[in-house]
Amino acid sequence: MSTSSSTGNRRQEILEQAAALFAQHGYAGTSVRLIAGACDITEAAIYRYFESKLDLYEAVIRHKAALHDIVGHLAQHRSRGSIHDVLLAISSHIIGLTQADPDLMRLMFNSSLESGDVATVLFQEIRLPYVAFLGEELARRSETGEILPVDPRLTSRCFVGMVMDCALNIGIWENLHPTGHAPRDVYVNSSAIIARGLTRDHQAAPPGATVFPGRNS
Repeated sequence: MSTSSSTGNRRQEILEQAAALFAQHGYAGTSVRLIAGACDITEAAIYRYFESKLDLYEAVIRHKAALHDIVGHLAQHRSRGSIHDVLLAISSHIIGLTQADPDLMRLMFNSSLESGDVATVLFQEIRLPYVAFLGEELARRSETGEILPVDPRLTSRCFVGMVMDCALNIGIWENLHPTGHAPRDVYVNSSAIIARGLTRDHQAAPPGATVFPGRNS
């Protein structure tokens, strides 16, 4: 095995072990010594690859973002379909992300307890791509008259925040108040309601949508 291959494998191992430990114990509760022990190497060896614990944490988050190709996935849906299609694409990817990568889900959950650069990098690499993409879609579709005029940044932040909260807590809610709904049922219903509120034709739900009837329906 070449030196470069060995270096790449060691760095990958450190990232994987660090991701699991940061997810389990949080940033503050995970020491470089703990990560080194999990990799069966010295702390000094960690610092050959990463300048600090924060540098390692940021590398973990960026690795997760690249692994799931959030930006690339969203780019496939740019200017395609209706606003309902866009909301579904964002929602399904967020839900799928947390189900496919439990460590990332825990990192996202723990980030609400962190501050400073620790919280910032996760927001920038994981949450912001969704917010920025939806904000651009809302602004463009509002200008063309497809949807009602809205504040694109505020609306996108609210929608992405709602979906991420659902993704992180749906298991808890189902245990406390079982409904029998799968995660897909939740985001399909929510996306339809939001899309209906954004479109000019408020009487028509998006095709194929399942919207719980209101009092006046």
